[in-house]
Amino acid sequence: CPCTDVSGPANKYLEHEADDEEQERTFDPRSPRTNYSLYPLDHLMYCEDCQQIRCPRCTIEEIVCWYCPGCLFEIPTSQLKSEGNRCQRNCFNCPVCLAPMTVNALEIPDNQRPIGPFILACGYCHWTSQEIGIQLDKITHMSAQLSKIFNKSLRETSTKGLVPEPTLDLPTPDNPDIVLANLKVFLKSQLNDSHPDNPLLTPSGDVNYSSPSSLARIMSLYTNFGAGFGKKSAQKPSTMRESVSLDEGLRLTSTNSDIDAIKKLCDEGYSSTTTPTQRSEQIHAPCHFASDLRPIPMLLRTKRANRCRACRHILVKPETKVESTRYRIRLIALNYVPTINIKPLHPSSLPHQRIDLNNIRPLQTSQFLLSLRNPLFDPVTVTLATPYRTPGRWGHKVTILCPQFDIAANTDAWEEALDTNKSSSQHKETRSTKRFGDTRPQYAGQEGRVAEAGKVWEKGRNWTSVVVEVGVVDVPAAAADHDDDGGEEDEDLLEIPTFVRMEWEVEVEEKGKEGGKEKRELAYWVVLGVGRVGSIKEGGMTASSVS
Repeated sequence: CPCTDVSGPANKYLEHEADDEEQERTFDPRSPRTNYSLYPLDHLMYCEDCQQIRCPRCTIEEIVCWYCPGCLFEIPTSQLKSEGNRCQRNCFNCPVCLAPMTVNALEIPDNQRPIGPFILACGYCHWTSQEIGIQLDKITHMSAQLSKIFNKSLRETSTKGLVPEPTLDLPTPDNPDIVLANLKVFLKSQLNDSHPDNPLLTPSGDVNYSSPSSLARIMSLYTNFGAGFGKKSAQKPSTMRESVSLDEGLRLTSTNSDIDAIKKLCDEGYSSTTTPTQRSEQIHAPCHFASDLRPIPMLLRTKRANRCRACRHILVKPETKVESTRYRIRLIALNYVPTINIKPLHPSSLPHQRIDLNNIRPLQTSQFLLSLRNPLFDPVTVTLATPYRTPGRWGHKVTILCPQFDIAANTDAWEEALDTNKSSSQHKETRSTKRFGDTRPQYAGQEGRVAEAGKVWEKGRNWTSVVVEVGVVDVPAAAADHDDDGGEEDEDLLEIPTFVRMEWEVEVEEKGKEGGKEKRELAYWVVLGVGRVGSIKEGGMTASSVS
């Protein structure tokens, strides 16, 4: 993707200089910068308005809808803000293995509807809520029933060993959500008191840029030009104090909780404790023992759309229905950029000289077959360019015998078969080359055939193959094994940076005028991973070890 840097220079002259330097610079696949520039082709998108490739960095995500993956129920945004990002129906995950849980009845009368009590059971690890003493009376509104049971047990636990402070003789809140809400209100009030002159701060403590009161406060900064305008206030901002009561979100803990935990650990052993994953998935209080685990409400999922960061054009937009997996708009680069495939060019007359991609022979020239497939419905002219030597300490000489060639349009295969203008010999040649990427001798390395400069090796319906020659140098074993101090990782890996430039013409329709053709162009860098270079040792050729 061309968006290697998010921010550029502020000066336009410096920006033009940076663009010129960037165009003249050879792409280095070993640079740490490439970790944020290279993507597989199926991970990239294409903007038709900008006519550029887009990656996840240069796109903006928008949430289309929220839904529960268990019951596939769509959650409105208003309900999401009030009830949280978890399903409030009957969808729960197992606290032990995090698998979905089902509702089972303890007693099922003959030929009658199941009646209570009900339990939650896991079909994977066979854990049930009955192990922790939780039974539900109704099959509906299970979240409310579990919350009531949880708050009751929390009240009993907190009151059992609580030693209140002399100045804070207040009862402990039952629901942890109430404690969090009280703490949130207290912090908002403290923030409002410490920053009263903030024009973007609402009385409730939220930051709002579009409310009339915020706009009036912003305009007052530019209209009240007095003697003291622009001077900072000498008054120091007030410091925020901590909460001192339960109404402000203070939560008291039991002084005997650690003693009880140590005693329980000595009695039941280490097997009764929970894992870090189980503790992190619990919503409220930390659970150190398996008896403290509770069923976890299922986390909601989202369907998201992608927009181009430059022109705000929609690139990917799924269907709003939760059950549907289709997309309304899906502009992926796979439908606009040619796919590239590279493979060895094996000579059929010399089978012992076949190229092993895990052990490429050094100190000799190897030939590879580079094939490009056109996904567009228009013919494309492709120009390839590579550096004389690959970047790195051990540069390999690369030569593309035919750097510029044409690729036919991606038409229907039956149209070419039923074309009456072609001769029978052309039909025969077409049928013999219809398979893309075949490794039979007549496709690559035919006996008596030699690759020539300026000529393509093979052509098909919408693909073209050219020959690439690579003069492989000898990579020392110390560099391949990372034993030398100045070496980099994977120095024996053969990667070819290739600059691809494609041109094509499309028909443009204008209102009230006849449709004409518009020339389009797209250029980008591609890194071709070929294989690993072998090393020369005593006794013959061996593959370099990979740590």
